[in-house]
Amino acid sequence: MMKPSLPGREESFSEEPMFDDEKRTEEDTSGATGADADRNEVDAVKRLAHRETLHIRIWRYIVGFTILGAGAIVSLGTYFYLDRQFSNETEDKFYVFANTIEDVSRMNFQAMIDSIRDLSLTITAQANLHNLEFPFITVESWEVHAGKARKRGFLEAVQYMPILRGADMVDKFSLYAQNNTAWQQQAIETSKLLNPEIEQTEYHTSTIQPSKVMIYGGRDVEVATGDGPFAPVYQISPPVKFDILMVDYIHFFDDGAFDAVLTEKELLMGRMNVSMGENVDGLLGPQLHNLLHAEIHKDDNDPVPSVQAHAYIVQPVYTIMGNATSELGGVLFAFFSLDYLLKDLLPEGIRGLFVVVENTCGDSFTYELAGNGVTYKGPGDLSDPAYQHLKRQYVFDHVYRDPEHITALPHFCVYKYTVTSSALYEEDNESRLPIIYTFVVATIFVLMAIAFFTYDMHVEKRNDKMVDTAAKSNALVSSIFPSNVRDRLLADSDKDRPAQTLSLQMTKTHLKTFLSGDGAYIEHGDEVILKSKPIADLFTETTIMFGDISGFTAWSSVREPSQVFTLLETLYRAFDQAAAKRGVFKVETVGDCYVAVCGLPDPRSDHAVVMARFARDCLQRMHDLTGKLEVILGPDTGELGMRIGLHSGPVTAGVLRGERSRFQLFGDTMNTASRMESTSEVNRIQLSEETAKLLIAAGKEHWISAREGFVAAKGKGNLSTFWLSNELFDSRTENPQESPQGNYLPHQETQNEDHAISLKTVRLISWNVEVLLGLLKKILKRKPRRSGDDDAIPGKQLEYEANYNRAIANGTATILDEVEEVIALPIDSPERDDNNSADSKAFNGNQDPIENEISGVVADELNRFVTCVASMYNNNPFHNFEHASHVTMSVVKLLSRIVAPSEVDYETSTAGSKTLHDHTYGITSDPLTQFACVFSALIHDADHPGVPNAQLVNEDAALATAYKGKSVAEQNSVQLSWDLLMSDAFPNLRGAIYNSEPELKRFRQLIVNAVMATDIVDKELKALRNARWEKAFSQVQQESCAQENVNRKATIVIEHLIQASDVAHTMQHWHIYRKWNERFFMECYQAFKAGRAAADPSENWYKGEIGFFDFYIIPLAKKLKECGVFGVSSDEYLNYATKNRKEWEERGQEIVASMLDKVKQSDNDGLPSPQQAVTIENLGASTNKTHLEAANSSVSSMSSNVSPPIRTHDGAHLEHSGR
Repeated sequence: MMKPSLPGREESFSEEPMFDDEKRTEEDTSGATGADADRNEVDAVKRLAHRETLHIRIWRYIVGFTILGAGAIVSLGTYFYLDRQFSNETEDKFYVFANTIEDVSRMNFQAMIDSIRDLSLTITAQANLHNLEFPFITVESWEVHAGKARKRGFLEAVQYMPILRGADMVDKFSLYAQNNTAWQQQAIETSKLLNPEIEQTEYHTSTIQPSKVMIYGGRDVEVATGDGPFAPVYQISPPVKFDILMVDYIHFFDDGAFDAVLTEKELLMGRMNVSMGENVDGLLGPQLHNLLHAEIHKDDNDPVPSVQAHAYIVQPVYTIMGNATSELGGVLFAFFSLDYLLKDLLPEGIRGLFVVVENTCGDSFTYELAGNGVTYKGPGDLSDPAYQHLKRQYVFDHVYRDPEHITALPHFCVYKYTVTSSALYEEDNESRLPIIYTFVVATIFVLMAIAFFTYDMHVEKRNDKMVDTAAKSNALVSSIFPSNVRDRLLADSDKDRPAQTLSLQMTKTHLKTFLSGDGAYIEHGDEVILKSKPIADLFTETTIMFGDISGFTAWSSVREPSQVFTLLETLYRAFDQAAAKRGVFKVETVGDCYVAVCGLPDPRSDHAVVMARFARDCLQRMHDLTGKLEVILGPDTGELGMRIGLHSGPVTAGVLRGERSRFQLFGDTMNTASRMESTSEVNRIQLSEETAKLLIAAGKEHWISAREGFVAAKGKGNLSTFWLSNELFDSRTENPQESPQGNYLPHQETQNEDHAISLKTVRLISWNVEVLLGLLKKILKRKPRRSGDDDAIPGKQLEYEANYNRAIANGTATILDEVEEVIALPIDSPERDDNNSADSKAFNGNQDPIENEISGVVADELNRFVTCVASMYNNNPFHNFEHASHVTMSVVKLLSRIVAPSEVDYETSTAGSKTLHDHTYGITSDPLTQFACVFSALIHDADHPGVPNAQLVNEDAALATAYKGKSVAEQNSVQLSWDLLMSDAFPNLRGAIYNSEPELKRFRQLIVNAVMATDIVDKELKALRNARWEKAFSQVQQESCAQENVNRKATIVIEHLIQASDVAHTMQHWHIYRKWNERFFMECYQAFKAGRAAADPSENWYKGEIGFFDFYIIPLAKKLKECGVFGVSSDEYLNYATKNRKEWEERGQEIVASMLDKVKQSDNDGLPSPQQAVTIENLGASTNKTHLEAANSSVSSMSSNVSPPIRTHDGAHLEHSGR
């Protein structure tokens, strides 16, 4: 009997083989050998299949119950998700209705105010027109004007009350009123004509009948005595019939309120209460009062008007038209019901919204809105407290010039509405859709489970048939071939199957899923032959986009590699997300160029439209992200732009196999798209003619506009191209600040609005704060923590600060005399800090900043300090806060490039830490030193007005005397900034910087040495610095005291570090150099035009730059390399300086002529002068205060005890020698 077999399953058989003699005996004695053998073979295969499919049957039930479980989970998730969505929709509807209530209420409020103001102007106009004197004025056609004001302003009653001053005036006006009573009957007749809908059978007769002008004190009526002033009611609308003269009716002012009206001379709104409605009842009569409310309160359950909340409004009547400061001739006193202002606010069918009307006088009443109607609920806040999560408040404070002042007056208030939801509103907006959808989802999953089990049942039946067929086939093969031959046949069949399957996969439909992988090769002699066909195809309908970051090369030249990759990763990730959303395929990124295609792997007919939208997405995200990244990556990040080009056509796409298989595009379409990008403009999208035609055919012709002229494309000749409209950037590209050649117009900043300038300055402030905060964290990590409250300032700190500053102030030496030849830096030791290796390498490589907790008080003080420093900078083209930030960025970069010997292990070796300290001259070991360097860069040009020290000495004799005529601007900058830091506004910041008097002294010494080093014009000071350099790095000095020599080198290296940073633009990319060189030229030329410079800078600018490179910049770059601590930065700076010098030598004369033309053209165009002070929003800058006073005023907590330092009106220093 042969062993049953299936392909690949030989090892699974467990039957023992029979001996040959036993088999022969069975064959001889059996009468049905063929049928029995087949039957046994089939049975064996079935038993084998049953064992092998056991795990499949188990998984069948697992999958089935998984479907049911997933259905339960998804159903619940659907319910909670939809319930939340509909809840959000209900909230959104609420806020829409709340906004509607606000808008209409504000319109009603404004209509009320405008109506009574117009009536006041009418009275004044009649008096001025007829040359009448107050108070002897009777308004002509009173009911016409007053009735119109009432209807327009939702007023119930309006009273005109002349102001009587003096007892004799009371008698005169009483006589005048008795002789002028005709207006009453005229007003009644007019009211009947204008208001026929109010069917009033009789007019109310007042119950108050005094014989003379009265005043109203509480509820008691008294005869008017004294000199007043008094304000009797003379004319009233709607008309009220009195048995005696109207003048005998009294006014309703509370004690002290009338005095406020006379003093403030502006519209005032009084308190609201129910008793005010009763007053209106007494004035108009209940019949008329009810008629006025009839249109609003149609519900029989509403209370009568006498218990409604009413308020009043007072409007002065000026004696002179248009003069709000003139004496008051009278006042208008009007009553209004609050429900008048709340009608017709909602669409029909919307109900359950409550409005709580409150004022600053402590009054509050609640109303319920339902469609166009309003229901008075009662006094106080009666809204449902369970639905306070939906609330909207808005204040009607726009009616006053000074709302806060009004709230301090007696009896006058500022009103506020609070809109809230209720159970009725929630019930009306409740939806049963979540339950319905949940039931549908659950049903779907149940049907899926039923379908699965049904399908599995049919599959099982099919498998049973296949097993029967396989068993019979196996029995047939076994009956024909021996077992070993059969097994080889089956093995060969399985071996050939992958190749056959592979051949079926080489189709276009699999291209999108086979974009990577290695091809198989066969070596045949000296040739290498592909074993399989490559995967490639032609796509005839595609649109390709090339996008290049404009200004990236220059920007990246002044950044750390990690910052460059931060920018690219952030931008490209945003582009990738937009591509995934739009269905665009990202091909590759090459440097700062982003390549994408639409129309493959999945062909689509709208590829041009999709790619156009994607290109605009890229521009939008580029604009948004660069603005945000400027706070992290530093100045000029927000000025980066993007050039984009699109072209449509056929392209060959496929997998290029090799060690690194890649998906590639080939063809002329790629080349043309690249040309579209290279010839485009910053922040614009250029389209080829082919792409434009596709957009027009898609009905998007309004998206595009033809570019003027032809574009000369390399290898393509002159092409007609188009612009894709982009509202965000079209206005920005008219006059770009930075052209592809790097030209800069200094006037352009002042042409922009102050808000735009302020936003850029705020971003620079934020970036400087982040840099300084990172250094403060390192300082705090190194110093011992204070005991007790971290925010408390120990008296010891205040004491040694006072002593040190007093010693400086009492000394006869200037700041320049404080310059030290050697500043002793602390020696780094393991006893001082267990984590010295982390500190020593905090600026090294790409390590993350050291994380320490900075108290909110310190961070806030640092932010305010940097803000104040920014306000000290004048709006010069060159010496401004932006340039100070650029210098700061260079200092940070050089500090980060400080390198250590590679042969020392700093992680584990204590000796290594000491070697690092010595090799970097202690700069890496002291965070305070690094903070002082960055701090000095930030303040070094504070209060710089754009002229050299020599000119400053001539203009300000007192300043020259105070600073002995040397480094005047530099000393002034230090003095201003130091006094600001030492003010009472920044005690916690100072406590974070230093912790003892030696640290304070070292911090001051570092700042003085660094800032004074920026004066490079003074030949004596320059010679002293050169001598110190030679002494520090001479062979003789190296053999002297080792520690003193390290400190000497550190001191001179710090000075040269800030010198190099101060002129870093000369040792950076050509575009950076051109930008700042042109700004400096503009500054010098403006000084010449203003008569503050003797020579025209354009005459010697070209030769001066060459000399500046030869005698200062290049030697300085060589010194950076000679000191040996700045690594590749020294080579980078020297290379850029040499290249810029060569470029200037070739193009400098042409550039000078161009700069001169620009500055003359700007003068001819009458553009604002860059020297004009620019208001920096929220920075506290002031043109009529010193910068320190302005800075102090911008910081609310700054003490008034800060002594204002000597400051310059025009302090400056010249950075370039020979100018």
